Amino acid sequence: MDTKHRERQPQSRRNPAPATRRRTRPAKQEQTSPDVVYLPAQHFNRNRLILVLVTVAAVVVALLVGVSVFFNVDAEKYSVSGCDKYTPEQIWKAAGIRDGENLLTIGIPQAAAKIMKELPYIESVRIGIKLPDKVYIEVVESKVVYAVQTSDNAWWLLNSEGKVVDRAPDGVETNHTKLLGVQIQNPEAGQAAQAYEIGSTGTDENGNPLPVTVTQAQRLQTALDIVQYLEENGIIGLAASVDVTDMGNLEMWYGHQYRVKLGNDSQLLYKISCFKAFLSDPKTDPYEEGELDISFTTWPNQVGFTPFGDQN
Repeated sequence: MDTKHRERQPQSRRNPAPATRRRTRPAKQEQTSPDVVYLPAQHFNRNRLILVLVTVAAVVVALLVGVSVFFNVDAEKYSVSGCDKYTPEQIWKAAGIRDGENLLTIGIPQAAAKIMKELPYIESVRIGIKLPDKVYIEVVESKVVYAVQTSDNAWWLLNSEGKVVDRAPDGVETNHTKLLGVQIQNPEAGQAAQAYEIGSTGTDENGNPLPVTVTQAQRLQTALDIVQYLEENGIIGLAASVDVTDMGNLEMWYGHQYRVKLGNDSQLLYKISCFKAFLSDPKTDPYEEGELDISFTTWPNQVGFTPFGDQN
């Protein structure tokens, strides 16, 4: 049997479906703001400019009128605190603030300066306001004052800042710590004390005046430094005197109990701190009297105590 050779017809090939292509979006570029923005030109509008200026002026006028009408000082509503030596009425009067004065334009530094000048016992002043019409004044008075002599031997009182507060009536100086070895001249209450310079106090072998090595102003400042340090340490109460006659051998009497030798004017704050530590030491006999050496010369780096009965 004849077999027919069939040529195998090639199968028709279907073209494969084209591969699905993913659309890739371009990467989002970071947008940056331009350095310069150009605006379209606009025609100058004179009427609009005038309207803006008139509006601004009206607002300013309204504010000024409101301030002048609604924020005025009521002299019956002021508040004064911290006063003891003076009455609130005295402090308010010294400030010079007028009833009806505009609250927002008060000259606060000038008012504070007036108070300190008129009332010498005032050390510092703070002035505040509270809308719509109230003024607050806080003062700090000198709690402790010191006695110092003038060139004519009168006694005057001053605080630790050197501000003269008053003349001391006869005998009153004994109730205050005396500053010895220095004098002041032409004292005026409310003003800073001025030391009285006495010039040379000696001559050399040829009879020539010795140069002044320490001025009276330096002596006064050293005395004030000592009492300030006593105040800071809370031990001023019983200090009877501070003597700066010899600037190399400063001395202080603490009541009648201790004669305190401070040496020169170096490390004064530290020396006073050591004195306070001695007073607060439980081992210190509160009734024993003697000489306390805090000069750090005879007794290096320590406080030396010698009872009065043991001194030669």
